[in-house]
Amino acid sequence: KTIFTGVLASDYSLDGIASFLTNNYDGSDTIVTIVEEAEPNYVIASSTGIAGVRKVLIEDNSKPCPEDNDGDRCMGVRIPISDLNEDIMEQLISTTYLTQKEKNFPVSELIPVRVDHDDFRGVYASHTIGFETKETGISWRIMIMCPVPVQDDDTIMPGDSMFQLLITSVSAGFIVCFLQLVLFIRNRREKEIIASDWRFTGVFLAGCALLNLACLSYIGPNTDATCLTRMWVIHFFFVFALTPLFVKTYRLYKLTGVGSIIPRRQTISNARTVLMAMPFLAVEVLILLVFTFVDPNKVENILVYDESNMRHHVICSHDTWAFFTVQVIYQGGLVFVGCLLAYKTRNMRKEYRDNQQLLLTMYNIALVGSVVVVVFNATEVCQATTRVFITIGILWITVFSSCIFVVPKLLLIRSRKLNPVEEDEPARRTWSIVGNVTNSIPRIGRRVSYHYSQNSNSFGDQSEEDDDITGSSGKKIRACFIKQPMKQPMKQPMDAIQETRNSPDDDALSEISRT
Repeated sequence: KTIFTGVLASDYSLDGIASFLTNNYDGSDTIVTIVEEAEPNYVIASSTGIAGVRKVLIEDNSKPCPEDNDGDRCMGVRIPISDLNEDIMEQLISTTYLTQKEKNFPVSELIPVRVDHDDFRGVYASHTIGFETKETGISWRIMIMCPVPVQDDDTIMPGDSMFQLLITSVSAGFIVCFLQLVLFIRNRREKEIIASDWRFTGVFLAGCALLNLACLSYIGPNTDATCLTRMWVIHFFFVFALTPLFVKTYRLYKLTGVGSIIPRRQTISNARTVLMAMPFLAVEVLILLVFTFVDPNKVENILVYDESNMRHHVICSHDTWAFFTVQVIYQGGLVFVGCLLAYKTRNMRKEYRDNQQLLLTMYNIALVGSVVVVVFNATEVCQATTRVFITIGILWITVFSSCIFVVPKLLLIRSRKLNPVEEDEPARRTWSIVGNVTNSIPRIGRRVSYHYSQNSNSFGDQSEEDDDITGSSGKKIRACFIKQPMKQPMKQPMDAIQETRNSPDDDALSEISRT
């Protein structure tokens, strides 16, 4: 009976594993690489033919062994995967493994790795599988890499069908808004446009034209620079277009004293109104600056795959939903403020207010914006289609809003010029004074309404009793301002009627008329 005492060791050849991978994946775009799990992650074998051992000089391991060596000056060393950098494929394998390791080798996720090189440009989807045997102590990581075609429907490039549609929408929106701006400024001296505060309406029309031009930023590839530019121009010019409507409506609201118990005369200059608009733009700029550094709009590589297909998308996106949430709250709040101001000024004379147009504009923006948000979040569409959809929505918002502000006023101007109507002569102002009149007459206690006929020089029925006015002499008088035509003549004559147009008390009576 023989008893063995000692150590039994066995060697395995890495060349056999490398030959197996090379033969099975010959002519395939798929790359399979086996790497040791333990640091420094030595390469076992690869289907690209990379050897796990490299011959180097004994005196300097950083230099490869010359081909005409005699064998005494060289030695074989194992290669860590981080040292693979001799060609583009070795760099791809090294970058992919380090990316997988950084993400802790996700089991249910494919990691895309993009390669931009003069000899090779593309994206590989990578996945790793752990291989371990407890009996032998082997712990390997098998990495599989497959090339994935990049989808071209996430960008709008010249020559694409989406490019033609976007250019058409942008051109139509800009031309319509710009022409209306020109017509509005040319007719700024007409009373219909003067009453509409043409300066701020003109800024709104210019903002609509610029908002359409901002959609041109959607053209081109998705890069960090273009993604950030789109974030800035679209949101900034949207707020820039809406702000003039808010401030001009707010100025009318303050000037007319709508909602005030005691109306007071106020003066709000154009310069002060411009300063009122600055905070709206400043808040939007602050939001954009914060997210430019905290959570910018940048390029993201996404792999979409199912049972039979795999696609790679290069899109612009944020890391979180914070920017989307903040913009919805802020810009949605602007729309709400616009509707509130329009509602509060609903009882103003229509030639001095644009509340109906403002309400329609805000309703239109809210409706179209809601549709865009729902389509963007509820459907799986590529970014190129989404951007064209947003461009068409901006076209509709700007053209509709500018038309309802400009076209009715231009039609009123045209109608007035084609059908001039002579203004009626001012009504003859006649006062009925009963009693002694002094040189100074204080204000009337309350307004009364009388009916007077210029033809018959008689008063109609009065709606209220005559107002007593106390003069400086302490004697009471009665006065009324004659404004409306007579409905039926008085049955009793009024002997005390006195024409006061040229009397010494014209100034005092004018004070009564104003009251």
